[in-house]
Amino acid sequence: EFSFNLIVGPPGSGKTTLAHQIMFAWAKPEQPALYFTVLGEPPLKMMRYQQQFDFFDLDKLNRAVRFINLAEDMAAGDLDQVLTRIVAEVEKYGPGLVLIDSFRSLTLASETAGSSLLRLQRFIQDLGVLMTSWQATTFLIGEYSEANDLNPVFAIADGLIRLRQSVDRKSGVRNMETLILRGP
Repeated sequence: EFSFNLIVGPPGSGKTTLAHQIMFAWAKPEQPALYFTVLGEPPLKMMRYQQQFDFFDLDKLNRAVRFINLAEDMAAGDLDQVLTRIVAEVEKYGPGLVLIDSFRSLTLASETAGSSLLRLQRFIQDLGVLMTSWQATTFLIGEYSEANDLNPVFAIADGLIRLRQSVDRKSGVRNMETLILRGP
């Protein structure tokens, strides 16, 4: 609770599905979940696929679970604008759970727009402090290949869950590994 976590892995490893399962299990109207999407799969398409799972609860949409698209805010690569929008939505809804998918695309877009590594570090630090001060548990979802990735987000994570996909005897196998877990 109140931690700053990462769910990482390659495309197709189940990151979004795991995040949705956590979100639908956790969210309730008095402590909603905000699911921010950046420059990846549009929320409508994502929900279409996720509705196939038993954990998906249509009754929770727009009451306990809210999807917010940050694509327009991120289009200019301005991390300050993105942070301002996240802050506004968190202040508006007072969530207990915040998810940002794909955080990796947000960092890549900021790099493309010319933001410095120092600016990215400050953005991540500010986001982590704000979410903790609002008593929200945060999950950043991203396509990071290795835990030793030099991205500064790994330095402040309280929890790091890595998902992998492999083939064993002609069958697809998904694995989940907890690499960091701070606290009691």
